[in-house]
This record gives sequence, structure tokens and C-alpha cells, in this order.
Amino acid sequence: MKYALFTTALSLAVLGGCATTTPAPAGMKVGQFVTYKCDGGKQLQARLTTDGSSVRVRYEGGYELDRKQAGVYEAEGWTLTTGSAAGMELQHQGKTAAKNCQAV
Repeated sequence: MKYALFTTALSLAVLGGCATTTPAPAGMKVGQFVTYKCDGGKQLQARLTTDGSSVRVRYEGGYELDRKQAGVYEAEGWTLTTGSAAGMELQHQGKTAAKNCQAV
């Protein structure tokens, strides 16, 4: 009986850990910059950290954006929104800097 309870508890702990894993945004790679083409001929580069806690963005400089919620990364006035069917969107101080960004 103790073995069955231990096995069940272990299984739940493992599954719980898997449930918190954040999937990578479309086209983004861990530890490798990916180029994204956006509306208006703009482009940016982004790479995901190993644990998915932040994204490094290259656009008019370089910024490390922290994950705030599923598909949203923010820091230094910049916000990167991922997960839209149209592509990623990068905003600075609430104004769109690049939108409909797709990995190339």
C-alpha cells in the first residue's frame, strides 16, 4: 500500500513538472537567434532561454524580456506578444514597433 501511494505521488510530481513547461513561441529556438520578418519591411531577431523564462530580442538594440504570462515577455518598456496566428508583435512604451512577425 505504501509503495502504491509513493508511486502515485511520484507520478503526480513528474506530471506536474511537465505541465509547467512553457512551449517555445512559433519558430523560436532555445539558445539560437531566429530572424523574423514583420510588416512594413521590418525585422527582428529573438532567442529563447533554456528554461523559457526570458527572450532576448534584437531590434534597435538588444533587450532581455522576462516572461510575464503565457506568450507575453516584458522589460525596459518593451513587450513581445507571441502566440497570435498573425505572428509576433513587439511594442515599445505601448506603441507597436513591429507586427505580424513570422520566422524565416
